[in-house]
This record gives sequence, structure tokens and C-alpha cells, in this order.
Amino acid sequence: MLDGNCYVETANIDGETNLKLRIGKKELSDFLQDGKLGDQVVAMERVINTDMKVVADAPNDSINSFTATATIDGKNYPMDSSQFLHRGSVLRNTNWAIGLSVYTGHQTKIALNSADPPVKRSTIDKIVDRMLYIVVFAQIILVSAATIGYVIATSSMIYFKDDLGYYSTWYLIPKGKSAEGFIFPSWLAYWFSYFILFNNFVPINLYVTLDIINLLQGLFINSDLAMYSEDSDTPSNCRASNLCQDIGMVEYIFSDKTGTLTQNVMKLKKIAIGKDMYGNEEGLDFNDESLSKLLQTGESKQAEDFMVILAVAHTVVTDKQGVYQAESPDEAALVDGASIAGIKFVGRRGEVVEIKCEWETKSREYVIEAINSFNSKRKRMSVVVRRSDGSRVLMIKGADNVIFDRQESKGEKKIINSHLDTYAQKGLRTLLVGQREITEEEFKIWKKKYDKACAAIGKQRKTLLAEVAEEIEKDINILGVTAIEDKLQDGVEDTISNLADAGIKLWVLTGDKVETAINIGYSCKVLVPGMKLVLLVETSPDQINFRLENLVCQLRQIQADGKDVKTGQAEIGPIHLKNMALIIHGKTLEHIMSHSIRKDMLLELAIACKVVLACRVSPLQKSKMVELVRLGIKPEPITLAIGDGANDVTMIQSAHVGVGISGKEGQQAANVSDFSISQFRYLQRLLLVHGRWNYRRICKAITYVFYKNFALTLTLLYYAAVTGFSGTSIYDSWVYVSFNVHTMLPICAVGTLDQDVRAETVEKFPALYMTGRLNLDLNPKVIFQYILLAFVHSLIVVLWPYFSYFGLDQIDLGGIKVFGTIVFSCLVFTVQYRVMLITITWTSVTAIVLAISTLSFFSFLLTYGLLYDLSWEFYYVPYKMFGSAIYWVVLLGVPATALYFDFVFLWIAREFFPSITDFAIEADYIMHKHNKDGLMNNLANKVKGEAVVERKIVENDQIEDIEIKNYKSSTAQTKTTSESKSINVSPHGFAFSHPGVEHAQLAKSMTAARKPKVNGDKKLPRSEKTGSERDIKLDIGGKMEMKRGAMTDTKLNKNRPLDESSWCGRFLQQKLPRLQKPLTPRVTIIVLTSVGCFFLLLGGLVLMGSQASAYQLIQYDGDESVYNGLGYTMEYEDCSLRASRNQSYRTCNVSITLEDDMTAPVHVHYGLSNFFQNYQSYATDRYPSQLDGRTKDPSSLYCKYYNRDYETDQKYLPCGLQAHSVFNDTFKLLNPELTMSETEISWKVDRERRYSNPISYPEMCGDETSCLYQWYPDVLDPDLGVKDEHFMVWLRISALSTFMKRYGRIDSDLKKGDTLNFEITARFVVETFEGGKALIVSSDAWIGGRNDFLGVAYLAVGCVVLLTVLVMLLKESACPRKIGNAELLVDKAHEVQERNDGKDKPQHHVELNNTGRDEKSDGMKTSL
Repeated sequence: MLDGNCYVETANIDGETNLKLRIGKKELSDFLQDGKLGDQVVAMERVINTDMKVVADAPNDSINSFTATATIDGKNYPMDSSQFLHRGSVLRNTNWAIGLSVYTGHQTKIALNSADPPVKRSTIDKIVDRMLYIVVFAQIILVSAATIGYVIATSSMIYFKDDLGYYSTWYLIPKGKSAEGFIFPSWLAYWFSYFILFNNFVPINLYVTLDIINLLQGLFINSDLAMYSEDSDTPSNCRASNLCQDIGMVEYIFSDKTGTLTQNVMKLKKIAIGKDMYGNEEGLDFNDESLSKLLQTGESKQAEDFMVILAVAHTVVTDKQGVYQAESPDEAALVDGASIAGIKFVGRRGEVVEIKCEWETKSREYVIEAINSFNSKRKRMSVVVRRSDGSRVLMIKGADNVIFDRQESKGEKKIINSHLDTYAQKGLRTLLVGQREITEEEFKIWKKKYDKACAAIGKQRKTLLAEVAEEIEKDINILGVTAIEDKLQDGVEDTISNLADAGIKLWVLTGDKVETAINIGYSCKVLVPGMKLVLLVETSPDQINFRLENLVCQLRQIQADGKDVKTGQAEIGPIHLKNMALIIHGKTLEHIMSHSIRKDMLLELAIACKVVLACRVSPLQKSKMVELVRLGIKPEPITLAIGDGANDVTMIQSAHVGVGISGKEGQQAANVSDFSISQFRYLQRLLLVHGRWNYRRICKAITYVFYKNFALTLTLLYYAAVTGFSGTSIYDSWVYVSFNVHTMLPICAVGTLDQDVRAETVEKFPALYMTGRLNLDLNPKVIFQYILLAFVHSLIVVLWPYFSYFGLDQIDLGGIKVFGTIVFSCLVFTVQYRVMLITITWTSVTAIVLAISTLSFFSFLLTYGLLYDLSWEFYYVPYKMFGSAIYWVVLLGVPATALYFDFVFLWIAREFFPSITDFAIEADYIMHKHNKDGLMNNLANKVKGEAVVERKIVENDQIEDIEIKNYKSSTAQTKTTSESKSINVSPHGFAFSHPGVEHAQLAKSMTAARKPKVNGDKKLPRSEKTGSERDIKLDIGGKMEMKRGAMTDTKLNKNRPLDESSWCGRFLQQKLPRLQKPLTPRVTIIVLTSVGCFFLLLGGLVLMGSQASAYQLIQYDGDESVYNGLGYTMEYEDCSLRASRNQSYRTCNVSITLEDDMTAPVHVHYGLSNFFQNYQSYATDRYPSQLDGRTKDPSSLYCKYYNRDYETDQKYLPCGLQAHSVFNDTFKLLNPELTMSETEISWKVDRERRYSNPISYPEMCGDETSCLYQWYPDVLDPDLGVKDEHFMVWLRISALSTFMKRYGRIDSDLKKGDTLNFEITARFVVETFEGGKALIVSSDAWIGGRNDFLGVAYLAVGCVVLLTVLVMLLKESACPRKIGNAELLVDKAHEVQERNDGKDKPQHHVELNNTGRDEKSDGMKTSL
């Protein structure tokens, strides 16, 4: 039947599942029917054969607005949103509909609303950004310092010349070339080179790490079974994972009331008509026999008119089953109440509303001729109705303040106000209902204006309609008052109490009356007995100014003097300064917000209060209140806004964190929020548990990433000092790049799984939330500590390999690739140890990830060491390194040394400056270590009222069991049966209680409830109703609210997260089996004792192994003090080459008398000091393709510094500085009974794989191309070329400037006292750069070479560690620290909060002018 009505579901657009009515124009309906009702074919023919034109708004994204004018056969018809069907909406309860497409494609409203939501950056991200600015600045300083060092070092090394004009470091300058024009670039080029070298100082990988952690943290929030509502099958939802840490730093919460704190299940409980009140408070539904009798007898026309308005003036529709569908639960409650009273809304047919009175046989019909819609600014709705007799009446309902302004007679206002106050004290939502008779003439005049306004296009229509409505909404005859009950959600009281204990300030922004808001505040524990209520509800500008100035004046004087203000207007005392609540009215707020100085004064007053209640506020005012706090307080506090309706969207988007509740008002708030939950009580777990965990985890991750990258960069800086600041990297390029790969996974595991304390402990001690609220884990002090830690650890990482360098060099592992990889390994293991230290909760995942990371490191080195083509220099390095015992000795010693410094620092911090987290970790461990289920068993017993064994922590980590019998929580739940009572449920049965006759009892119980929750005084969550109490009932959307026990259908629980029955469920619930042991003094002493013994054992083994090795050194060239200054045991024999390199050679004989036995093979080395093979230009000046035989035309290749002789113009093969500075002194063993072999002195892989001559060698050597053997005919074999082992040994670039390289070996055992005689032919000039040359004879042991210094250092460290342990034992025996327990935890929380209040008080300044008050202000001069 074509009646002009259709029903749509807009869940895809606004998330609301209730049906909405769309009403076609009656004129168009009649025109299309053409007398044939319901004939679709006839209607379509009429549409096709009719000239139609529609002028509509330009495409826009406003879902709730639409204006257009349809012109049909020359006649105009205004259109609005009630005739508009959105793309994406679903047609329901309607057979067919005919429409005209207005917007298509990307111009539709749903498409225009598909833009990305506003991007919110987390506070942690902003802090990291600020840290990065500082880090970049520090990097610039480091780079500049290194560049200055380079300039100084280069000036003394390269530019310095000897007496004959040769450069001192001749091996760095090609023959015939100038240092200024060839090798030394500008200082700026080297500045950029260092900037690139130190690129890891800025941890770019931090953002990847944070993204991974944020993703997993969001997954845990989504999967938390403790925040899942079975009734609605709604889990929590994290839409902005980057804000997972901000929920652990919230200082202010801005909350809506209806649907957020309350259930938004409206029930009409009471009405007042005239002087009489009706209703049944104790019943489930509105029912009053006296009212029904009054309506049936017709004794009260006023009562009948009142109930008819409830049944007619609304937007409720009925579906096919007759179930009411309403956009607003208030309207559904009123219509349902009228139906119970006997006046039932039947349905709609176009503009006709049909109602049925029980005492009448026929239905009544009312024609809706005009609708003045409700909006947040008007706060009322009205309809113009034509009765069956032709008379017209304006029916109106709305907020009391706007209806009173339009009242016809003020005489009954006092009576109505008394009804309003009575209902407000009971926490009921009130509306005024009224009407006004309209004459035919008045209606015709007004209807023309109304039609004209409806015909307007765009925003003008809304303005004109509001103006037209004002004209007719006057002289209202108020018929009575409706009072609707909206019950509190489960657990609201306990949640608000715990959030307050956590130090979070709650501002409730509601549209209710002041009295209603105050009573709601007491009911849900936003307000507590003893709290001073400061009212700011004046309406006139002068009164507001006077009142605000007076309050601020009192506040400032009290803050300055700590005394009451001695004026007649004083109402704030020191006793209330930290326990005040500000109550402000929407009209007052509107005036204040229009003036910047008044706004600042309001903020100054508001931040001094613990609670703020804003009443009668609009959605825009809610948003402005959030912005007032965000922009007015410095440093900017973290704000959270929570709401459930479309009117909360702006508030949610304005706050740092927006939380939407999936409630009765739809999904608008949830859809735009950053986090969504199904009930307000889940906010406690979201903030106190997930928020705190996530904040602490992410802070650990951030500080750790900065620490490890600082340590990595500092090792490069240290090494730069021993390379002449030439920019040489100690690490292979691929190894250097892999650092973040090896170290990322463990910190990701910590950042997602670590729990310093269990969830139950946090919920029991909400004060632990201050860790994030006060930002205790990521502040300049913490950053400085980690920078200092990076400095210490990086120094240790470099020093231990440095101390072992002589032993490494002795076994041919002194090359820069080997040494750099050893340092890199020590660094990786040190930072891996560090992540183990900061891990508090060990799970299987944490251990597996750490193992995978360690295995990946070794696997990478072993794989990369075989990739010949990828890295010619690194080939086989890891295999030689892993085969050396000294590598593993150093690798174990470095993290152990770092552990000592860390444990000493932690011991000092925890013994003398313990934090609240330290106490919490210890208390949490003690409370749970004796019981698998721990605290939860006790909680369950307390709920049942059974005896509980509570563990009290006493001194010396002892546990004392205390039995607490018949425990009943004073903050226990609301009634669990209809007969039971508790202090949280008022005697009249309403959720909102007002402190009346039982105020003293309530105050007593609430005071007890807010005492510090220690030992047996544990706070319990609000209990759920039992299954027998959950009756099946219809809500406003026509859905069934099932019994709890009936929720067994898998379809109803399809969104339920995994439980703990599987490993994945335990992982997602963060309840994997865990290992946790706090670092108590006892644990610290045990660990350090073990470390000290380990160092003594390791040092002893190193010394024993070192003594098994022997070496003998004789210096034969250079200053005699060179090797003595390095601590070598040596002899000196003068065989120096005094002149410049023009002198060809000098020959001398030296003898070495052995001081120890030497086991074959005995290696003969040559040693060089102050020779910078590790200089950047020297170390990189070679081309592997010339060394492995891949080149064919040497003239086509270019070596950076040295590719030809500029005197003879010959091409060099191989080119490069290394090939043209080969050590060319020769040693000849003169002992006839011994033979020195000069083969197999290089690495086996070098001989077999790495080096190879070109195919055309040696034929290619001649006049144009000069080959290697031609430069060193006395040293290198012409037939071998680059395969000469002396050349291979030389090209293993040494890590330090003092080094030794193998020259030959003696395959015979030598005895102590034997003398070795050598003939030395000296050709290699070292005098010019103040270097030295030595002949070294050595034998190896199982540990490698001689490492006496390393062994002694290990023994010294072991002694220092054990001495530290002795100091700790003395301190513990003299004055032991109490292990963390509940009492200490509470005391520490108070101490930290008081210290923060004194030092870090939010700064808010208000500039005052010199104008004074009037006489009413007692002559006081203040602002304004």
C-alpha cells in the first residue's frame, strides 16, 4: 500500500540498528496513487509521464541534513531529511518505494563521509620527536668533534715533512703527489662523512619497533576477555594502536552521563500533572491505577492532554510485529509509559498518527501538519497537530529551562519546580510537557512562513525553521513533568573510585539539571561525603563575573597563605583545597567561554578541584571544555573523553584519547573513537592495566633503542681516535647494518609481554597508575641515565677486546675485520644482556625470541662469512674467529662486566632511592609466589563472605598468614537479588541516590571504602546479576535481552575472544606461564657473588693459558721508548734506517735468547708501531678484482689514490696504497740446525680462494704496466705475484696502529736458553713517522697468544665485585631495607604524589588588570 511511509535501517551509516521512519509528502503520495491505492504499476506510469525537477543542496557530508525543493507540474514541494533515503541504508517493513536519485557515486553522503578519521599523534611520539631533536644536535656535536680531531691529526701526520721534504707518513701519500691536492679533501667533506658514519646515533629503527609493539598491544586490548560483554557480544576495540601508551598517562577524564555512566535503558517512573504526582517507583514499569482511573472517567482534561502528547508528539515508529522503534530511548520510554497508562500509540500512515485509548472503541487519528525538530541547541521539539474536529494544537516537550522561558503563566512555576527538584533528588531525568491552542487564522499565517522556510536550500533552511519555530513556541501551557529513570551501569561506582585513587580527575559533562547531576555524582562516587561543592550557576553576566572573581581570589589567597579568606564571601578552606568539586551550569559556561580572561580564571579554579560537573551543556561546550584543559594547562595534560552518542563525537575527537561506548544511542561515538568498550567499568582495566602496562613497556623500548644506538655510535667514536680520526669504521658495512636486526626482536617481546606487576595488583593499588600519569619512566633524568649507561657499556665493549689485542694479533687475528667483529659481538651480547635485565616477566615467548635473536646473529655471521662475492674482505672471518678460545673468553667477560655496573647502580637506587615501581614489583611477587592463583582466590572468597587467609608481608621477606573471617566488602556490589539491599542502592529503588536521611550512613561507608586498600581490604568488581534475574525483555530496538544462561548459541558469541584453554588464548590474554623474581638485595648479592667468582675463574684460566704461550720481542728500529711505552717485554738492537727512503737498505745481525720453552710451530713475526694501516684512505684503497684475477686490462681500472707512477707514467697492478707500502724488511735465520719456512703463514682461504693473478700474468708486466714483484724484487716471488704469502699477510689490514704480522715459522721445539740468530735487511722506513720495528718470536697455546693483561684485568674485576658484595652484606646486616609490601606501597604513592604536587604543579598564568570590584566585593581589588 502506498501510504507515503517507509522504514529504513541506517546501521551502515551511523551504526544505529533501530528503524527510522521516512515520510513522503502527502501531496505526492496522493498524486502518484491517482485513486488506485498500492498499485505500483500505476504509480510508476505517473512518475514517467510527469515533468519533475528537484533543486537540492550541493553534495555535502552532513548525514543528518538535507534540503531540497521538488517541482512537479509547476508546483513546488519542500523536501527535508525525513524524505531522504541514504545510500547504504536498508529498506525494512516496506514492500516497495519510489524515489528520485539526487546524489550518485562519490557525491553521496556516505562516500563523502568515508574520509580518514582525524589522525592523533600520541604523547609518546611527541616526546620521541623532541628527543630526536636533542639526539641530532648531539650527533652534530660528535661529528664536529671528530672532524676537528681529523684536522688536528691530519695536520701532524700527513702535512708534516722531514728534512728532505718527504711527507712523514709517506705510505699515505703516492709518490710524486701532493697531500693537499690528492688525498686530503675539504673538512666539510669529512664532516659529512662522519655524519653518515654516525647515522645510527639517530635511531630510525625506533619507529619500526614502536609500530610492531603498538600493533601487538592493540591486539591484546582487542582480545582481552575481561573487557568482553557477553550480553551484547561486544569485545573491546582498539582503533588507534599508536595511542596504546597514552591511556597509561591520562590525567583528566571527560565523561558523558547518559549511556556512559548509565545504562541508557529508559523507564518512565513518575509524572506530575498539575499538583499531583503519579507513578510506581518500585515497579518495573510505569503503572498507577489512580491515573488510569482518572483517564478512563475523563475527570481530568489536563491529564488526558498530557498523556496524548506523550503518545502523539514523537518520532517513534512500529515494525510489523508492533514493536516500538525509536531514535531516542527517552521517546520510547514516554510512548511506552503512555501505552501502559491506557493511551497506546498504534502506528503511522503518512502524516496521520493513530492512537488507541483503552476506554474507547474507536482509534483516534491526529494529523501532523508541522514538526519543529529537536536539536542540542533548541533542547525541545514540538509538533502542530490537527485533531479530528479540525482544531489545531501545538504539542511541545523539552528541557525545563527552555520551556519556562516560553511559559504562558508564571503562576504554576513554583509547583512545577518543586516537582522537578523532587525528581532530580532521586536522580531522574525530567522533561516538561505543554501545549498551546492555535487558531485557524494564526496557523495559516504561520504555515506560509513554515513552508517558505522548508523550501529554502542549504543552511538557510535550518536557520529559518528555527526562527519560525520561535514564533509559534510561545505562551505554552505547561501540563506537567515526566521523570525517566536511567540506571547506573554495573561497576560504575567502583570504577570511578579507583580512577580517583589513581589520581585521575573526572569531569562529568551532562545535559541534566544541576540537582540531578549532583545526585548522580553522589550515586556513582564522583562526589563523596566531605567534598566541598563550589557552585557556579549564575546566569547574568554581572553575577557570573562577581562570583568567579570572588572564588578565584579566595583560591589564590589560600594557596599563598594556607588559611581561610577573612571575608563574608569565603567558602573555600584549606581543608577542602584538594577535595573540592566545581558545579557549573551551561549558561554560565557560555558566558565565561566568550571572554578569554574569564576562561583562564575558570580553568584556574577548575584545576584546583578534584571533580568538575558541567550541567546543561551542549556538544560544542563539551568540546570546548576539553580544549580548555588541553590548551590552558602547561605542560599539556593527557585528556580522555568517553561517551556513547553522536553528541559526544566532538568531545571524543577533541581529547587526546577518545573512548566510545557501544550503547543504546548507536555506534556514532564508537565509530569515531580511538578505543571502544561496551561498558564504562571496562575503562578501569583499559587505563589501569593495559594503559599502565603499555606505557611502561613502550618506555622500556624507547630508552633501550636509544641506549643501544648510542652505544653502537660511541664505539665508532672511540675507534676513530686510534685511526687518526680518518673516518674508518671498525665494523664491516653489512655487519654494521645488521645490528638493529639482531637486537630488535627481544625488545619487541619486552614491549608487548612484560608485566612489572600483575593486573590484580594494579587494580588493588590504583595509585600505581601514577607511573605513567607523572611520566616517571620517560623524562630527562631517565634519558640521562641511559646515556651514561651507553657510555659505560660502550667503553667496556671496546676495552676488553683492546686488552686482548696482542693475543689476537699473535695468532693472526688482529685484522680490522676480525677485531671489529669481536667488538660487534660483544656489543650485541651486551645489549642482549641489557634487554634480559629489564625484562621483569619471563615467558616462553620471551625466551624463544631471545634464543632466535641469538641464533640469527651467529647464523648471519656464518652465512655472510661464506659469501665471497658479497664481501671479499670478510670471507671466512667468522670461522677463524669462532675457532679461537680468546673470542669466547672476551665475549663472556664483556656482558658480565656490564652486569656488575648495572647491578651496583640498581642496588644503590633501590636501597637508598626506591621508587614506587620497585615496591610494587616486590609486593606483587610476594603476594603471588605462594599461590598459583594468588590474589584471585582471595577475591573469590571475599565475594562469598568466606574466611580468607591474607598474607601479610613483614620484615626480612617473611610471610605471616592472617585469617579474616566473614569478610564483607564495604564497597560491595549493588543488590544481587530484588530483596537484598546495600548502601549503594537507595531505599526508593532508583540508581541515583541523594544524601538525605541516610547521609551519615552513606558517608561512613564511603569513607571506609576510600581508605588505602591494604592487606584484607581489597576492592571488588561490581557483581553481575545472576542468570535467574536476567528476565527476557524488549528494548527500544525490539531486540531480546537474553538471560545470561541462555547465551550459549555460538552465533550470539561470535565476537568472543579466545579464552585460556589454548596456548593462543593464554598468549592473547597475557597469561602465559611466567617466571618472575624481583632484584631484592638478596638476589643482587647472590648474582654479584656468582659474577665475582666467574671473573676470578676466568681470569685464572686466561693467565694459565697465557703462560702456556711464549713470546720474545726485539726492537731493531725506531725510538727505543716505542715498545717500552706499550708495556712489551723486549730487547733493543740498533738496526735503524736513519736516512730517508732514498737509502736502499741496511743489514745487521740480532740475537734472541729465549726465556721460555716454545712448542712448535714457533712463529716469527715482524712488528710495526705507529703505522696506520687502519687509516680510512689506506684501508680502502684497493680493488679486489685486481687481486683475485678477474681483471683483464689494468689500465682501465682506477684506484682512488695510487694507480700509476707519476715519474715514469707506468700503470700499477695491483694499484692502491696497500700494494705500494708492503713491509720489505727481510729476516734470515742463521742457526744452521734450524729452518724457517716462509710458507703457510697466511690464511688457508687466502691461499686457496681469495688471491689469483690475471690470466695474462706475468706476460703483461713490462714497460707500460708495472707489477708487484718489480717493486719488491727482494721480498716477493715473481712467479707468485699476488699469491705471495707475504703480500697476503700484509693485506690483512690491522685494526690498531701497533701490530705484528707473520713472516715465517720454525717447525721445531725450542728450549729456554736457546739463542736464535737473525740477519735483518732493513728497507722499510719508520723514522719519519716516529714508528718502530721489531722482530717477534712466539708460540701459541689453547687460548691463543699471550693475554696476561686480560687475565690480570679479569682477576682485578673479580676482586672488585667481591669487595662490592662485602659492602652490600655489611649494609644489609646494619640497616636492611624493608621488602616492598602493601603499606610501603601506599606510603610511597603518597610521597611521590606530594613531591610531584610541590614541584611539578601545572603552570597556569592569568594576567590581571587594574579594575576593581563594586561595593558588594567588600572593597577587594582583583582581576577584571
